[in-house]
Amino acid sequence: MMGRQFARDRAPWHITPTQYHTLYMIRDQGTLTLMDMAKHLQVSAPTATRAVDALAQKGLLSKDRDPQDRRMVWLRLSESGEALLTRERREHVEFLAQRADERLTPEEQDQLIGLLNKLIPPESMAKNR
Repeated sequence: MMGRQFARDRAPWHITPTQYHTLYMIRDQGTLTLMDMAKHLQVSAPTATRAVDALAQKGLLSKDRDPQDRRMVWLRLSESGEALLTRERREHVEFLAQRADERLTPEEQDQLIGLLNKLIPPESMAKNR
């Protein structure tokens, strides 16, 4: 059920969960090598390669060769990749805000915000925008 919902929500881009997590990982890290990305996501090198190649083909990330070591490839989000993640985050926040308004009292909402700020400090959110 969750997999089908994930696919429907990302249908225009046809992005798999691994590809989606790859985009977020690169955004959080700024740049990554393919091997670092595979290690962080705990996927095999071939799985990482397929995800990165598909995202590059869709124009959501770029692969840049290191000028000093041509064997090294750095992964970076493209403007389209950044726009996709920004839209996804906005939609996710709107969804959660709607659920909070429907199901939580104002006191519970304040508690939730306090707890989330402990997990994700506001300054780290500003960095990712």
